[in-house]
Amino acid sequence: MFKAFFSAPHRVMFALGALQSLLAVLFWAADLGGRYAGLYGAPAWALPGIWLHGALMLFGLFPPFIFGFLMTALPKWVSAPALTRGQYLPAFALLAGGWLLFWGGLLAAPLAVSGLVVASLGWLWGLVALARAVTWPQPRGFAPDRSHAYALLAALGLGLVALWAYAWGLAAMAGDGVRAGIELGLWGCLLPVFFIVSHRMLPFFTAAVLKNYTIYRPMPLLWLVLACFLGHALLALAGWHGALWLPDAVAAAVVIHFSWKWQLRRSLAVPMLAMIHGATVWLGLGLVLYACQGLALALGGSFGGLAPLHAISIGYFVSMLLGMVTRVTLGHSGRPINAGDQTTWPLFWLFQSVPLLRIAGEFLPLSGPFNLQWLASLAWLLVFALWVRRHGTMYLRPRPDGQPG
Repeated sequence: MFKAFFSAPHRVMFALGALQSLLAVLFWAADLGGRYAGLYGAPAWALPGIWLHGALMLFGLFPPFIFGFLMTALPKWVSAPALTRGQYLPAFALLAGGWLLFWGGLLAAPLAVSGLVVASLGWLWGLVALARAVTWPQPRGFAPDRSHAYALLAALGLGLVALWAYAWGLAAMAGDGVRAGIELGLWGCLLPVFFIVSHRMLPFFTAAVLKNYTIYRPMPLLWLVLACFLGHALLALAGWHGALWLPDAVAAAVVIHFSWKWQLRRSLAVPMLAMIHGATVWLGLGLVLYACQGLALALGGSFGGLAPLHAISIGYFVSMLLGMVTRVTLGHSGRPINAGDQTTWPLFWLFQSVPLLRIAGEFLPLSGPFNLQWLASLAWLLVFALWVRRHGTMYLRPRPDGQPG
């Protein structure tokens, strides 16, 4: 069992991500049940619950999946050898050990800070391993396109800076450090990583399935979107909230344009493809909500609360994660990818209730068992528990076709 588990980067990293997803959402459901729904006394954590939640969602849940995917796919993009165990297992061990310490930080704050520092070492190790793959010497006269790869390395580098800022914020109980970690972690790392991967892989996957499909992947528009994301982060950190609507509106227009050109409507005929196309719709919607919120701020008002954030972080990130991680899990375990049509496709649709409930909670505050934020966390927990039950054991078992990986 352990030989198979340690045999490929996606196995160890996806397993860590799956465990983190269950624990992070379980923690937040327990917190929301007391603090928002009022079903019992709010749990007393060693650090503010919202700060713990931010650390887990930004740095503890998505990055293991990101590293698992990139450690598998990125070397192939740049015609480099697959990563060795000596490159991916130390990163996994440091990430896992760091988050184990962090969970102890629920009761003892220094453990949370120590955990983030240890996890950052795993992040750094993984980043260096990916950088070595991207810069692998190529035969004379052969130059693979490394544009997406370099952009991903830059985003992961910003993510590491964000993680250090967040750790400093927790250690010093400094809200500015936590805020910097959030802005850089979301707009400088996670959003760029997810969209770069979408830009690189979504047309590729679609062209492999749909007939007469023209790959649409203009690089200038990708750079424009990434510049808008970084611009949002810098404006927010500078306190220029009245100007946020401009980069958000531009990014929204370009993302919606991409979704149209990538042929969302045709993708609906193929469930495993429709999931990643559908996730991109959430990104466009989230950016539109952010633009509306920024415009309201510029006019001296307010709009939406945390609705734009959760349209992107839950609607886009997690929907894309379900589609991409399931695809890699099935494909690299020797199983047909369309096997997800009968399992993950229904879970994908069930999961769509989560961002809808969470967004509605910003406009319809309810208490008790009808609190929408709490119900959203329970729905998320249910979907991921069912997904892990179906796919989690695949990381522990050898491939049924006898192939390595």
